[in-house]
Amino acid sequence: MDNIPIAVAYKKRWGNKVWLKIFKDLKTPDKIIAPKSKLLPEGSNIVEIGVGNIFIERYKKKYKIK
Repeated sequence: MDNIPIAVAYKKRWGNKVWLKIFKDLKTPDKIIAPKSKLLPEGSNIVEIGVGNIFIERYKKKYKIK
């Protein structure tokens, strides 16, 4: 069974640029939002999380990510 991708829009500790990271190997976003998670850069702030392919394109368009 193929896992549904999880799209995470986040900001790094310094700056206002929004970055997009896609996880295809996780079943739920629980490991991403855990306080001790090492999946995102240290000190980053999660702006939005979406489960499904639609959120990848939506976040790219909303935050002007190429």
